[in-house]
Amino acid sequence: MNDKKTVSLYFISVASTLSGIHPQTIRTYEEKGLIKPYRTKGGTRRYSQEDVDKLIQIANLSQRGINLDGVKIIYEMRDKIEEMQENIEFLQEEINNEKSDRAKKENEIHKSYKNEIVKKSNRDLRKKI
Repeated sequence: MNDKKTVSLYFISVASTLSGIHPQTIRTYEEKGLIKPYRTKGGTRRYSQEDVDKLIQIANLSQRGINLDGVKIIYEMRDKIEEMQENIEFLQEEINNEKSDRAKKENEIHKSYKNEIVKKSNRDLRKKI
């Protein structure tokens, strides 16, 4: 069995049918930078299911009164939030690793001087004065 993920790619006509969006509107979305379909060496557009889903989302946002520039800003912000979330997760992992390392080092230090500390009574201190 093949472990590689299979991705279906559709012509613009199929993407149009699946999304319910006219091919010219899809081209407009591409011109605005809202969607970036795969291009063959010959320049033919190929749309993944993810692209089709995004086309539907864009159409829904447009129907709610958001213009294409607004939709573009929404997607840019969403991408930035995802990027920041990945950074937060990475930094949180780094913090956890540092805390773990610090705790190990503290334990090693405590073990190293555990037998070296000698408690002197107040009498011993007074004799030296």
